[in-house]
Order: sequence, then structure tokens, then C-alpha cells
Amino acid sequence: MSAETEPERLPVPITHRTRRPAGPAQLREIPQQLPPPPPLFVNRTSELSTISDKVTGASHGRATVIALSGLGGVGKTAAVLTWAHNYRDRFAEGQLYVNLADYRRPGGVELSEVLGSFLRGLGVREDYVPSSFPERAAMFRSRTLTKRLLVVLENADQAAQVRPLIPGSSASVVLVTSRRKLGGLITEGAEFIDVDPLTAPDGRQLIAEILPALHTDDHACIGDLVRLCGGLPLALCVAGAQLTMRKQWSIPRLIRYLQDDRQRLERLAFEGEDGVRAMFDAAYSELPEGARRLYRLLGLHPGPRFSLETAAAMAGLTTNTADGLLGVLLTSNLVQESGDDRYRFHDLVHLHARTMVERDESTPAVGVAVRLMVEWYARAAAAADRAVMGEGRWRVSDRDRAESDPEFTGQSAMAWFSAEQSNLLAAVHEAWRLEMYETVWMFCESLWAFYYNMKVYSDWVDTHRLGVDGARRCGNRPAEARIRNQLARAFIDLRDFESADEQLAAAISVAQGDLRSEAVVLESRGLLFRALGRFDASEANLRRARDLNHQLGSDRGVVIQTYQLGDMLVQAGRTDDGLRTLTEAMTIAERIQDSMCTAKVGIALGSAYESLARFDDARSVLGSAVLTTRSNQLPVKEAQALEILVKVAQHDNDRELLHDSAERLVQLYEAAGSPLVHVAKSLLDEERP
Repeated sequence: MSAETEPERLPVPITHRTRRPAGPAQLREIPQQLPPPPPLFVNRTSELSTISDKVTGASHGRATVIALSGLGGVGKTAAVLTWAHNYRDRFAEGQLYVNLADYRRPGGVELSEVLGSFLRGLGVREDYVPSSFPERAAMFRSRTLTKRLLVVLENADQAAQVRPLIPGSSASVVLVTSRRKLGGLITEGAEFIDVDPLTAPDGRQLIAEILPALHTDDHACIGDLVRLCGGLPLALCVAGAQLTMRKQWSIPRLIRYLQDDRQRLERLAFEGEDGVRAMFDAAYSELPEGARRLYRLLGLHPGPRFSLETAAAMAGLTTNTADGLLGVLLTSNLVQESGDDRYRFHDLVHLHARTMVERDESTPAVGVAVRLMVEWYARAAAAADRAVMGEGRWRVSDRDRAESDPEFTGQSAMAWFSAEQSNLLAAVHEAWRLEMYETVWMFCESLWAFYYNMKVYSDWVDTHRLGVDGARRCGNRPAEARIRNQLARAFIDLRDFESADEQLAAAISVAQGDLRSEAVVLESRGLLFRALGRFDASEANLRRARDLNHQLGSDRGVVIQTYQLGDMLVQAGRTDDGLRTLTEAMTIAERIQDSMCTAKVGIALGSAYESLARFDDARSVLGSAVLTTRSNQLPVKEAQALEILVKVAQHDNDRELLHDSAERLVQLYEAAGSPLVHVAKSLLDEERP
């Protein structure tokens, strides 16, 4: 919005809307990432009005940034989400949300991963998401330049964490919450709002909503309770939960209980955080023993978000029993539903749970709970890996499937990996701390399905460095070779060829004598040399890998290596040799009835046919590849086939094929955020008279 433009009027806040039936699946989705609005929200009229005023009054020609700061538990997030849901129709092109605490690592926040998540939310396919932070930041600015977006950033603690996440459009709004005053955002033209504790009337209203059936005598005491709670909404909710759990308690009784706690009053005067413990202690002490035990054990969980299955595993319970106990904690407002069939601790509650486990659990019991958590994550990761990569993938781990292992589809497995990313990283580090070295490398083998497909490079490298050392300490040479090989593939993607070569050299050394391990490492060496343009070395390694798969009787391994070899030969300019090799790969793929291998070989074969002007042959294999990749929802591979079909259509003057291929490419490129969309559109423009 320019300085000359009249401030835009906000639409009337949403109070009720009937959800329309979902339409047909679209290639391009609009991100709607906001968590649910708070179920209890009192007043905050001033803060909500201030946000609206600052949004409508912004006139500096760039995205509006509003930072809300205040004590933990004061209601910053509640205010932001309430405003966001009230005005979400104003941001019809998308609402992005991130809790930066979920991406916080030792040394700072992984902003590159946040940007990757945002780009995927905006429809950029994984294969088009750049690997480096500067490139991701640049793509985010470019993708948002013409969009009207709402971005909610929770738990920022530095201005530097906010700047790369500001959209390029002046029509967008960024709402930031922080316990600190982020004065550094003044350079971004940010507006600042201090969120104070509730006033006495608002605090009384909140208690009245939590406890609608108050006795008449209790109303006179509510003001004292609000004062003792410091007006913190979180503290008031916990106090209300305490009264709900102990129905025989009156507000005067709770007040007397709190007044006896001298430490509580002292802590309330110190930024409000420590003083909340008194309310947590009161709520905790009144829980049934089973719920108390689950609550404190969950304090050992590395992150604030967890699933029902994780909670059950940590406490050694059935999911039905854990579900009932979590219901008690929900009623007591000690955990929250996060909107995606998962649960979440507030930061302060999580800290309190940790305090309780240190106080009330023995050291052996703590060790058992942590090991159970790590082992559950390891089993779940293995199950997710099987769902994504299939049972036919060769694995060093011989872990048996258990009845308690979660069931996944390929799609649900990838969603689980994404939701648990931070927790999985922490679980690997916990396994390392507990000297569970076998579990560490097994984690890494299972996480390949996620890291390779989603390109989570920071976690990939971090975990696999531990995995290499874990396998070495176990004396498991095939496992060490496997994990070094997977680490090398990350380095190849990152174009850190020196590190990739170092890992592969070590991997081939420890793989000696194990033919399957040797074959896997030789394949990666072939891909490394191909990336370096050293085609002779690439050919030698790929041929050796194929020979080893022949010896092992692995038809799938043979077809993969033959396909890789043929593709490399075509890239090296040896088209005739590549064509013969790819034809051989196609014959094997069809014989073993592996449709995806057939499609991948078909794309490489179609490229070779096109270069030799064998257009009918190219059209045949590429048409089949398009159908297979489309049905298996592999848009990048489908686009590769269509790109070659465009060339075939141009050479053959086949206007119908050209139009159909270019039209589909426009759809795929737009959905993936590819810059090639303009090239595809120009092909359609050339057809018009």
C-alpha cells in the first residue's frame, strides 16, 4: 500500500460460516496453516483493535509487520490467532504459521527449514525447493511478491529470525509473538504492541467463563484470585481447572491455599513465570495418580508436541488407557489439543512437568521412560520407512515388525515424518546420549525415506554423523557403509563433492567383503563422478555395481544400475551405447513388472530416441511414462517426460501433442513454483493466431 493510497477497510470479522464441501483435488493448494482459535478468549479489545488499526493504517509500501511482546502465558498467541481467524478472508491467498520453537536447535533457529516448509505450503514441489538458505529466502520473496498473505510467527526471540520470513508483497501482514521486545524490527517498519496481563474485570470474566456455575459467595473473591494470579490468562485457566477438578473447593479455599505459598508470591513478582508454578502444583496435586504419572513423564519428551501413541509408549500404557488420562489433563488445561490429532504443552507447563519428574520419579524410572520413548520413535520410523520405500528395499537392520508398530500408508508416513521432525532429531540425540548406538544407526537407515525425499539437509547430516560413529562403535561394517553412503548422498545434493568423496572412500573400505554394501556404495560413487563430469569413472563404478547385483540375484538392483548406466552414457554423449543399455534396462523392468522402474527407464529411453530422431519410439515410451508417473503422483518425473514430448512434437510438427504437453506442463510448473512456467506458456502463445 503506497503513501497516496487510502487505507483499506477491513471486512467485518467472521462470526459464523458454513463450511462448503471440498472441491476436486487441485494441483495448486492455498496454505491454511493457522491453528484453531482459542476456545476461551476474554476481551483483549484494545489489542485486537490496535492490530486492525495498524494493518489498515500501514502505508510504507512493504509488508506490515506487527510484533506482540509480553510475559509467557499472557495471551499473545491467543490474541494473534483470534484476530487472524476473524480476518482470515482478507488473506484468501494463504495463511502461513510457524512456531519457531519447533525449529530451534543449539545455536539458533533453522530458518532454512522454516523457509522450506513455507515454500512447500505455497505449492513449490520438493524438487524445486533450493538447498541453500539464501536461495530459499530469495524464492520466498519472489513467490510472495504478488500475494496477499498472513504470516504468523510464534516464539521469535530475535529480529533476525523474522526478517527472512517477511513476504515480498506490501499487501501481506506478519504477526509476531515474542517474550522479548524485538526492537531490531524497527528497520522493517514494524509496529509494536505490548500485551499486558488481564485487568481485574477481564480476569473475573475469564474465571466466570471457565466456571459458569459459581456460588454467589465466590463472586466476591474472584478479584483476589485474579490478583494472586497476576492477571495471566494461563494461570487463571490452571486455577479454574483446579476448582473444576476439586468441586468441593471454593474460591476462598483456593485463595487460602495459594496465599500459604510464600515462594509463589515471590515468583509472581519476577516476570510472572516462576509464580505460575504454584497453580501448576495445585492442579498437579489434585490429579488422579495415573494422570499425575503420565503428566510428569511427558515432561521428559524433548518437544512440546507429542502424539497419543508417544505418550502411551513413554508410560508403558495401552493407547486406550493413555487416551483417558490425556482427557483428564485436557480437562485440567495442563495439555492442549494442537488441532492435528496431537497434544501440546504450553512452555511453562512443560517446564513444570519436568520439575515434577525430577522431584517424584526415581532415576531408574526416568531412564526407562526415556528408553521407551526412543525405542518407540525408532520402531515408528522403521514402519514409516517401510510404507514409503516398500518392503523390497534392502535394509541392514533386521528389526522384526511388532503388533504395536503404527500402520502407515505412504502418504500418512510422510505426514508423520514431517510432524515429528524435531522430535525425531531429539530422539536420535537421546539414543546417542544413552549409548544406544545400534538404535542410532537404525534410526538413520529409516530416516532416509524422509530426508532423501524432503531434502532436510541439516537434520540429515547431523543424525548421520552420529549414525556413522554409532555403527562403527557397534562394529557393524555393513551398517557403517550404509550410513556413510546415505550421508554422502546428502553431500552430493549439496554439491559438497569433497565431503561426499571422503564418506564414500571410507564406505567402500568398510564394505569390502559384503557384496550388497559394495553395490550400494559403488552406485553412489557412480553418481558422484557423473555429477563431476568424470564419465569414465562413473561408468566403471556403475558397471561394477550392476555386476555385483547380478551376482546377488537382485533383478531390481540390476535394472536400477543398468538404467543409471544408460542415462549416464546418454549424458556423456554416447547416445547409441546409452540406447542399447536403456533398452536392456526396459526389458528387465518389464519382466519383473516394476512399473516405476519402467517409467524412469522410459523417460531416459525417450530422451535417447528423441536425440536420434526416432520420434515414434520416443512418443510411445514417453506416453506410457507420463501415465505411470501421473497415476503415482510423481509430478517431477511426469514433467521430465512431457518436456521431451514437447521436443518430439516440435520436430514432428504434431500440434495436438505440443498443445496437450505444454498445457499440462503449465499446470505442473505453476503447482511446483518452477520458473519454467513462462517457457511452457510461450509454447501455448505461439499456437494462437
